[in-house]
Amino acid sequence: MQTKQAIRERTNSRDLTQFIEPLASYISAAERPREALLSALSALFDEVQGIHRATLMHIAAGRVDSLGLAC
Repeated sequence: MQTKQAIRERTNSRDLTQFIEPLASYISAAERPREALLSALSALFDEVQGIHRATLMHIAAGRVDSLGLAC
């Protein structure tokens, strides 16, 4: 019997493959694949950092609201 976690991991892996394969093809076909890879990684890290900041702001706003403080 598979756990929900194992099923979720397999599903996530399949979902990621839909995005990774075209990106890998793009990087491989680039005139300068190393620079293309580094650029893609930089964009990914920037996006994750932005989402992380937004999440922290959302959590902080919720705490302020729960304390009844004025913003």
